[in-house]
Amino acid sequence: MLATSLAFRQAPLAKSSFKDRFMLDVRRLRILCEVARHGSFTGAARALAYTPSAVSQQVAILEREVNTTLVERGARGATLTEPGRLLVRESEEILTRMAIAEAALESLAALDSGLLRIGWFATAGAYLVPQAIAEFRRRHPGVRLELFQGDPDECIPKLLTREIELALVYEFEPNQPERHDLHQVDLIDDPLHIGLPESHPLAKHPRVRLADLAEARWIQGVWHGATLDVLPRACRLAGFEPAVVLRTDDRMTLEGLVAAGVGVALVPRLTLPAVRRGIAVRPLDASGLFRRVRAAIPAAGYRSPAALAMIEILRIVCADLIKVADQRLQHDLPAVI
Repeated sequence: MLATSLAFRQAPLAKSSFKDRFMLDVRRLRILCEVARHGSFTGAARALAYTPSAVSQQVAILEREVNTTLVERGARGATLTEPGRLLVRESEEILTRMAIAEAALESLAALDSGLLRIGWFATAGAYLVPQAIAEFRRRHPGVRLELFQGDPDECIPKLLTREIELALVYEFEPNQPERHDLHQVDLIDDPLHIGLPESHPLAKHPRVRLADLAEARWIQGVWHGATLDVLPRACRLAGFEPAVVLRTDDRMTLEGLVAAGVGVALVPRLTLPAVRRGIAVRPLDASGLFRRVRAAIPAAGYRSPAALAMIEILRIVCADLIKVADQRLQHDLPAVI
C-alpha cells in the first residue's frame, strides 16, 4: 500500500528495484511527522530531544532512500512537498499501529494481558492446580488461562509443539535420562500413601507394608496410559498380584468406594489436602511408589513471562501443600497402636 503510493519517482525505476533499494525506517518516519507537526527542524528537534542538525540529517537520508524531496527548507521553516505530505499521512497510521503494538508487548511483559495455556495431570487437580490458579488470577487478573488435562505423555508433545506454554509432569523412575528438549523445575516429591476404610484392621497402624495388602481388593486410580502398570509392578515386587476390582481416574468415585469399604487405593501426597473424611491415610512402605513432580517448559526459544510467573506460584503452593498434607497425616494417626 505504502510502496504503491510512492510509485511516482523523479527518476523512474523498475518495480523490483524500488523494493530492493530501501526499507523505510520507522524512526525517520517519526522524525518526518514531527517536522510536519512543528513546521521546522528546530521544533521537531525540541520535541524529540535531538539537535536540529541530527533531524536535518535523518530527513536527508530518508529523501535519498525514497529518491524524492520530502521537505523544502526555507527562511520560514520547513514545508512538506506533495510526496512529503503523502508519506506523513501514511506514516501516521503506521506509527499509531506501532504504538499499539508496543503497548501490547509491554502489557504482555508486565502480565497485564495475554494467554497462558497449562497442561496438568489428574491428581494435580485435587489441590495444587486450583490453588495455583486462584493465586495467579489474584496477582494477574488480565491474563487468560486455558487448561488441558492429560498425563505427561499427552502434555509433553503439546508443550514441544507450543500448543501449551507450561506442563505439570512427573516421573516414577528417579534415574531417567535427562531430557534436553525440556527445562524442568522440581516442585514436590510425591510419595503414594495407602487409603483404607476407617474400619480396616491396618488403619490402626501408623505405617503399612504393601505386602500386608496382598489379600486386599484394589481400586486403581488410573484406567489407561503409561502409569497403568505402576501399581501391579509395585505389588509384584512385594510378592503378590493385586486384585483390582475397578480402574478409574475419577477421584470422587475412588474415594467413595474406599470410604464405603469396597477396596483400598493409593493416595498421592498431592491429593491429601482434599481427601474426604472416612478414609484413613497411612504412609506406605513399598518400592516403586514414589514420584517427583516438576513444572516443564521448552528448553529453547521464547519463554512466556506468564509461564515463569506461574512456576513461582506453583512452588509457593507446593510448600503450603506439604504442610497441609502433613497435618492430614498427623490427624489420621491412631491414638493407640
